[in-house]
Amino acid sequence: MKDRCYEFAAKLVGFCVSRLPRTLTLVIGGWLGTLVFSLAPKQRELACEHLRRSLTIDERCAEAIAKECFQHLGKTVVEFMQLPRLDRTQIQRYVTFEGVEHVEQALAQGKGAIILTGHFGNWELLAASISATVAPLTPIVRELRSPRLNALVSHYRAQAGYTTIDRDTGIRQALQCLKRNELLGIVADVDTTVSGVFVDFFGRRAYTPYSPVAIALKTGATILPTFIIRQPDGSHRAIIESPLALERTNIKEKDLVINTQKFTKIIESYIRQYPAQWIWMHQRWKTED
Repeated sequence: MKDRCYEFAAKLVGFCVSRLPRTLTLVIGGWLGTLVFSLAPKQRELACEHLRRSLTIDERCAEAIAKECFQHLGKTVVEFMQLPRLDRTQIQRYVTFEGVEHVEQALAQGKGAIILTGHFGNWELLAASISATVAPLTPIVRELRSPRLNALVSHYRAQAGYTTIDRDTGIRQALQCLKRNELLGIVADVDTTVSGVFVDFFGRRAYTPYSPVAIALKTGATILPTFIIRQPDGSHRAIIESPLALERTNIKEKDLVINTQKFTKIIESYIRQYPAQWIWMHQRWKTED
């Protein structure tokens, strides 16, 4: 019954949001984020604590950024709900790209490429806009606990022009994607149950998935750090960085740590520039060394 309620609520909100003008949708998303900020004290305090420790700022500044963060996520949710009704041209209008040549150069090598990002900006819109503008992208995702809600989100993604691979069962599909010389999307900035290593993240040791590095070393695929940044006018700017220069020492464990640290520092640099566009309420440092 709970699963059905989640599905009904999501469909109802999605139906309403999808028929509103984009500018109004973003306003509603901001209000939604502010409401959650007010009604979720545990998540609010966790975000503020992480901000204070990571950016070395006072409580007032941390709370202001945390509120912006919740507002940004509210906008991200409603933008995702609008994706099914947007065609390729509309998506291209909302997102401008820098560094598309890096994808072209990577695919010219015939081994596929890994689009590496974090839970930064609107990462779902990033997947849709890359598929609409650059080349077809297949992200690796974690299924939601609610089967019905997971099916609905998968439907939204398919309507937006991209399909996904399940994180827990899809490693073969991921390798086949690269073998076909396609783009594989990986989000690798959270503390989860997948295999990982400890690297420095904002001056603290953080357990981080090493799958992008492991897959790249195995297949020869290029890793392209990529980020989407929300702009003040509601549009988005996507930046595809130069390929990550992988180090190879012939010691697997060492290679995983060195190169995972490399991409983690790149993710951190973007978060430092745009702190309100990352998920500070996530328990990023929960796993202890």
